Amino acid sequence: MRPNKAVVAWLSLCLVLSGWLAIACAAMASDSRDRDIAQFYHTAWTVREGAPGQVTALAQTADGYLWLGTQTGLYRFDGVRFERYRPREGGDFPASSVASLYAPFSGGLWVGFRYGVASFVDGGRATHYSAASGLPSGTMYAIGGTADGRIWGATFNGLVRFDKGHWYPVQKAMGLPGKRARNLTVDREGRLWVATEDALAWLPPGGKRFEVATRAVGRVNRIAEAPDGSIWVAEADGGVRPAWTGKGDPEAAGPVLRLSSAGLLFDRDGALWMPTLGDGIRRVARVGDLAGMAIGAEGKYAQRFVERDGLSSDYASAVIQDREGNIWVGGSRGLDRFRVSRLLPALMSPGATDFAMVAAPGHGVWVGTKNRPLSRVEVTGVTPSALVQPITAVSRDAEGIWLGGPDGIWRLRDGRPEPYTALPYPDYSGVQAVTGDGKGGAWVSINRPGIFHFTEGGWEHDPLPAFPNDPSPLVLLNDRHGWLWMGFARNTILLRKGYGEDDVRFGAAEGLAVGNVTALLENGETMWVGGELGIAAVAEGRVHPIATVGEPLRGVSGLVRDHRGDFWANAAQGVARIRGMDMIRALADPSYAAPVVLFDSLDGLPGTPAQFRPLPTAVVADDGRLWFATTSGIVSIDPADVPRNRLAPPVAIRTISTDAGTWPAGASVNLPAGTERLRIAFTATSLTMPERVRFRYRMEGLDTRWRDAGGDREAVYTDPPPGHYVFRVTATNEDGVENERGASIDVTVARAFYQMPWFFLLCIVLVALLIWIAFLIRLRRIAFQLRARLQERHAERERIARELHDTLLQSTQGLTMRFQAIANRVPPGEPLRVAMESALDRADQALVEARDRVRDLRTHAGESARLDVALRALAEACAAEHTVPVRVTVQAELRDLDALVRDELFRIAREAVHNAIAHAGASRIDVGVRLEGCALLLSVRDDGRGIDDAVLRDGRDGHWGLRGIRERAATVGGAATFTSPGGRGTEVTVHVPLERAFPARHTPFGRWWGRLRHGFRQR
Repeated sequence: MRPNKAVVAWLSLCLVLSGWLAIACAAMASDSRDRDIAQFYHTAWTVREGAPGQVTALAQTADGYLWLGTQTGLYRFDGVRFERYRPREGGDFPASSVASLYAPFSGGLWVGFRYGVASFVDGGRATHYSAASGLPSGTMYAIGGTADGRIWGATFNGLVRFDKGHWYPVQKAMGLPGKRARNLTVDREGRLWVATEDALAWLPPGGKRFEVATRAVGRVNRIAEAPDGSIWVAEADGGVRPAWTGKGDPEAAGPVLRLSSAGLLFDRDGALWMPTLGDGIRRVARVGDLAGMAIGAEGKYAQRFVERDGLSSDYASAVIQDREGNIWVGGSRGLDRFRVSRLLPALMSPGATDFAMVAAPGHGVWVGTKNRPLSRVEVTGVTPSALVQPITAVSRDAEGIWLGGPDGIWRLRDGRPEPYTALPYPDYSGVQAVTGDGKGGAWVSINRPGIFHFTEGGWEHDPLPAFPNDPSPLVLLNDRHGWLWMGFARNTILLRKGYGEDDVRFGAAEGLAVGNVTALLENGETMWVGGELGIAAVAEGRVHPIATVGEPLRGVSGLVRDHRGDFWANAAQGVARIRGMDMIRALADPSYAAPVVLFDSLDGLPGTPAQFRPLPTAVVADDGRLWFATTSGIVSIDPADVPRNRLAPPVAIRTISTDAGTWPAGASVNLPAGTERLRIAFTATSLTMPERVRFRYRMEGLDTRWRDAGGDREAVYTDPPPGHYVFRVTATNEDGVENERGASIDVTVARAFYQMPWFFLLCIVLVALLIWIAFLIRLRRIAFQLRARLQERHAERERIARELHDTLLQSTQGLTMRFQAIANRVPPGEPLRVAMESALDRADQALVEARDRVRDLRTHAGESARLDVALRALAEACAAEHTVPVRVTVQAELRDLDALVRDELFRIAREAVHNAIAHAGASRIDVGVRLEGCALLLSVRDDGRGIDDAVLRDGRDGHWGLRGIRERAATVGGAATFTSPGGRGTEVTVHVPLERAFPARHTPFGRWWGRLRHGFRQR
């Protein structure tokens, strides 16, 4: 069941009211100047983390890189990785000991070295200047630029100016007193300040002569401009002091700070940072507080941070503030960063544990512990009270603040603790929870079964018999109706509305699934519940689980709502913020998961929240500030003024690597053929929280969508195909501000020879040739099989012929001879003998015909070399036996004629000639062979009686000559036609395709050989 519209409307009204309160409280937000230096989030990088030592200068270029000048060379830092810089063009640096750095707004970096050398770095190119360029031989102490584009250098031998690739001395020409320029800077109005051994002077914007500000200066190490426009100097022998104010005596701006400072920095908030040579870092939050202060009393205002506090080295020589507001300090052992964390740590005394918090009237919180006095904790400091007894539970109601501990219960009135009562069990060690009953009494939970109520001077104990395992409440809350809410272990809440009414229990059966109940928050008619397994809400007598995006919140031991209506939970993952509208939606819609913003150790959260006591671990102060207790300290945050990084992170592609080598990133890169593993390293110079920078990248031409790289700063591609690609990468900072443009680089992967188009064409040709060769081999094999079958056929014919000759013909011949002998016994002239001799003549004729057939079987065209020779032999035989002239005309080269075609054409010609002699009564027969179009043509023409059309079409019953001719023609892939115009003569024509008649000529090699042979013949 979902909450009804009345509950949602009530919560929405609360959101609106909270928003107005947030606007009112926003004006009370304090800036980072109110922080102590110990309240900044500090990170140190030493040689162990890859940082260089002996840092002498710091600068940040327009691309976001932090540059470190050291005694051993130049380095750059992207927030994650230190990289020694070596220019790709222009040659290596002529010196290694860096004395100064200057990053112009227009881009690039000026590097000043010791002993008269300077270089300008722009991308991968470095331009070097030395004595040949007019640069004096002394050390370049400082470099700066004015608004008119001029570059100035402070050297041991005086002030110099850079113009069109050359350095020019300007000391005397522009009226600057002294011979050495020890330092310089440019103020907000564009004035160039220069300190020499004689004076501190300044040059107006566009001016031609210096004006002396003061001659009372010593050896100046650094010059800095204060927020009020005054000029401060750090002197090697005199300390830090204001040297010029423009209004009168500079001593009125503050005393001399007796510090051996090697640098000065006024940050954006006006705080003064001073690295010292052996005494760590000093910070003055408000330099105005130094006015009128006695010399030597700076310790009251100058905060101190040294090596035992975590500083990489007490010897610090350089300090800058980057564009995101972080303070960077370079020293002898590494690099340090101070940044404003979102969660402000309280300045609790070391060793304090088990923090019991309650909102103090006005602002701040009261904090009780087991081993420190009860104290009022505020953003700027801690004020202890007179109560030194351990405190393990606190609460606040309309009557005041309740305190509970092993020694009893106290009331806090006007900041003074007053004893209220002793515990019912004096030997007990503490109180789990305490809350007022609204009638002057108190409800108390101790580690004994049940709940204890102190009223009218006595204790009442309710053992809560309905609960198994003798539990005691972990948290207590008396709501605005006077109802008592009790949270227990193992998914149990008990609501007691008053005497005479039954308690209402909410447990696992009612849908409560938060584990041990460790936080309760009243908001209108809804009770929000936090536990070890997440968050739930009780509205209209029902339990509603609250889902969140990502990993479920666990270990929620504190739950509060700020003045804007947003919810904050102190959970195991960190401090979680959930928008009020998202929580209301999640309450109304069980399928909705509310988005969560987490603040963890990177935001300044120490340790994890306590899970059992003291509870709760989250408190809203009267001024709207939120306070959270953990196992290692207390932090606070102003929800109306959460620091936010609004700068999009600059993105850069660092290197392109393959198994064959590494290439520096430029506009494009050409990779060799056969690249198996491509690695593209990139970075984003967001220096505040580089751990939370998130990347996404895409290789256009290869990737179809953007890839989420998370915090990884390298993209890997395996076996990229050859081609042209564009690699793009974007980055998002810790607050979700994205650099949508990002960085890109053209990547071209070369083709191997086997990936070239000509290679594919060659492969296609070779494959086609192989297929053709295989086809020819197959044809040759088929031809061989056909020849084998033909030989078998011929052998079978010869066998039949032998059988006919040796058996049937011999037997018939013997029978005829015997019958002749019988006939000879009959007298001549007898009719019987005449009949017998007639039968013998018939038998002789049959024998002749049988012998002809046997001869035909045994003799075939294969015995002749060519078809034309066989046809001429046939013509001669017919002319001799039958006196019928047969004329043979051959108009084709028949040397390569297929053997099977030759045999079949010969048999067709013989059959046609035989038919013309035996049946047509022809007196002339013409046999011709010629090429006609794409076919070999055989024709047999006679002048006999001809054949009827019906016989030509259907054949004659009992005769198979015409059908046999057609079948033989079809056997060799040809066709036979018969014509008998007007019944006079007959012409048999057979067409055989040239591919079938001359297969050797119709292969590529055969055609080439035929043309070659034909050419030789013509010659």
